[in-house]
Amino acid sequence: MKKKEWVCIFLSISLLFGCAEPKILDRLGLITTVGYDLGKNGSIKGTLVELKIDPNTPKDVVIVESEALSIRGIVTSANKKTSRRLTSGQLRVIIYGEDMLKQGKTKIAQTLTSDPTISDMTFLAMTDGKARDLLNLKIEHIPDIGIHIFRFMEQNTKAKTMPSSTMQEVLHTHYTVGKEPVMPIISKNDNKGIVFSGVAIFKGAKLVGKINTDQSFYLGLINDKYKSGSKDVVIRSDSPKLKGGHLGSHKTVAALDSIQSSSNIKLINKEKPEFALNIKLSARLLEITSAIDVGNPQNMKLIEKEIGKSMKKDIENLIAYCQSKNSDVFGLGDIYRRTVRHSNLTDEKWYKMYKNAKVNIKVDFTVKRTGLNE
Repeated sequence: MKKKEWVCIFLSISLLFGCAEPKILDRLGLITTVGYDLGKNGSIKGTLVELKIDPNTPKDVVIVESEALSIRGIVTSANKKTSRRLTSGQLRVIIYGEDMLKQGKTKIAQTLTSDPTISDMTFLAMTDGKARDLLNLKIEHIPDIGIHIFRFMEQNTKAKTMPSSTMQEVLHTHYTVGKEPVMPIISKNDNKGIVFSGVAIFKGAKLVGKINTDQSFYLGLINDKYKSGSKDVVIRSDSPKLKGGHLGSHKTVAALDSIQSSSNIKLINKEKPEFALNIKLSARLLEITSAIDVGNPQNMKLIEKEIGKSMKKDIENLIAYCQSKNSDVFGLGDIYRRTVRHSNLTDEKWYKMYKNAKVNIKVDFTVKRTGLNE
């Protein structure tokens, strides 16, 4: 068959599909975001954000609520309340209510992976109240709450502001011995919109604690590489003397941006688990809230040292908190398992070891340039 004949056949098929698609889509309700909360007697309450593809409908987004004993049942029940058949092919975000995660009801994600229409790049997140309340938020400048949350998570994940939590990543970590998953926490912001308010940490499938957005930065510093980013660091100092000024006994804040970092964790003692965590990072110094002559090299060296010390202290506090919750979000157990041959490590064995594991932290911080007038 000649090439021209193939082109004609292809164009004909394309035109046929082009005519048929609107007739199909106007009978579908595309679920873009779904929220799950605890219901009564073990049931699950579902809140579905439905996007309608209908030029004749003034309201493109509709919230559909239903309750059932299973995830499949929620969609079946919701279909009884809408004139369009609901489909999950455009699902982008799943929001869990806090109560569900406290009871370890995370198998929802595992159930959804069996649906071939749902992408494993779907974001998972927690809200610190009811998912229903978050998705029913009425804000004038947010006409589509589902798409808004998706773009919000996508942007902040790319910027390293919040940890990435796609279904693929969360489930992979969940099934990895010696490492626990995390989810960003999204909250209502006084009816003005939504905000990233922290990170949920787990032991197995159960929510056991939360860390704030400041601690989330250090979690990313340990687990990931920064190629850009910004951070305000509080320098806790015993009034070190500097030429042309001093840090003082009060809090001094250093504003950093263009952060670049790398981290390395090694097991140095397998008998009583001990690790060496080395972090190297550099950043531009934009501002410092104490009167300091930053043009003096000696002062700059001292500032670098004090920022490194403050970061080290914050990381120590973060690790201690996660150990108190027995949540290894750093993957220390995974490193132990891969380093120690024939360890036969299980999550249960690691939980007993992790609480008393020691982590020696070294932070090497340098200012690569400054945005201050020197």
